[in-house]
Amino acid sequence: MNIKHIRVFVAVYDEGSVTAAGKKLGLTQPATSLAIRELEEYYNTKFFERDGRSIRPTDAATELYKEAARLISLYDEMDDKMKNWNEKGVIKIGSSISIGSCILPKLVIKYKRIHKDLTIKVVVDNSDVIQDMIIQNKLDFAFVEGDVNHEGIIKEVFMDDELVPICGRFHKFADRDDVKVSELNTESFLMREKESGTRQQAESHLAAKGVKIDPIWESTSTAALSNAVAAGLGVSILPLRMVEDSIKTNKIKTFHIKGIKLTRKYSIVYHKNKFLSESMKDFIDLAKKESNI
Repeated sequence: MNIKHIRVFVAVYDEGSVTAAGKKLGLTQPATSLAIRELEEYYNTKFFERDGRSIRPTDAATELYKEAARLISLYDEMDDKMKNWNEKGVIKIGSSISIGSCILPKLVIKYKRIHKDLTIKVVVDNSDVIQDMIIQNKLDFAFVEGDVNHEGIIKEVFMDDELVPICGRFHKFADRDDVKVSELNTESFLMREKESGTRQQAESHLAAKGVKIDPIWESTSTAALSNAVAAGLGVSILPLRMVEDSIKTNKIKTFHIKGIKLTRKYSIVYHKNKFLSESMKDFIDLAKKESNI
């Protein structure tokens, strides 16, 4: 017994005729009759009785029909959904905070203009959390900054990014392009949380020059850090994309550290065993094409 038998049964019950049901389903009358007979043999129950030239459903048929009609409806809904998965499915995307704040919203809006019926679910967190979610198959793919070292994860670079040292308007470093690394040793740093790709990259660059960062402020919010810097509480190193409005409005100032170029890569990551549907590939391709956002 399979879904074909149930579909034939529902059609015969609805049409009140084996011949009419066969025409509706594109089956011959013998094939339709055989399906009903096999179903009756499977359940050892009579579902239709002859009443002159017509047929009449038994009480057993009426009982079966309640569940069978619902089953066919669910099956057809599932079948339609899977056949149109690339247009009606769900994509689960992860993002580090920097990318999720500045870049991903624009990508989602552009993508939804083309794939209107797709549901996109997004998780924005620090890079380490997002990496763990990829490994656990809780996300289809993600956008992160910084290093990804897990052997099960594939990484594709899609965008360059710049980190900038920032300070308050009246700080001694404001607008200087000749700040020596040694001068940073006496500064108060306001930085992202330890698991942040931004924090890891900044610490790595400065550690290579002998400077160890010991923040007096830590936050997952770039806006909070930028405001604290503007208030004169210390200096920070943050993504240019996330602070450029504050720079343009003169709330904060940038400075350049001699001998250090604070650049990094944004990457698309996914598990090496992950099946990427066409809709997922389309989103990834869009991100690569729009890498100048």
